Amino acid sequence: MIAVLSTPESMTAEQYDGLVEQFEDARASPAPGHRLHVCFGHGDHLMVFDVWDSVEELEAFAATVAPILANQQIVIAPPQPLEVHRFVDDGDSDLRTTITELRQRAFFIRPVDKPRKTILNIKATPHDAKERDSGMAASQR
Repeated sequence: MIAVLSTPESMTAEQYDGLVEQFEDARASPAPGHRLHVCFGHGDHLMVFDVWDSVEELEAFAATVAPILANQQIVIAPPQPLEVHRFVDDGDSDLRTTITELRQRAFFIRPVDKPRKTILNIKATPHDAKERDSGMAASQR
């Protein structure tokens, strides 16, 4: 059993719903060996998490849907399947952990994530501290 996290450069809920419809029309969905499918995210940054019985079944599905994705101009990095150590289908805590781990190992991180990480990790510089201290001193005069 394998797990795959697909992180398109950009995909909205409307685009995703259109893709699902086209996959069904092409009889690509439901696909043999497909155990779990989750689409999540917000705005134009939706991602997809899938669990498959085998790499071969994933590759067969990918070959079928690749032309549909290309036609809709959805750019997704090639899948990087990871072996599933444990699959639990009666709760979601393991699934959340798996999604987080896969996202950290994703083939690429969308450009929006890099500035977010930079912003969240900004620390005050000595220059900032001087400005803050001099501002407080001036206001106390």
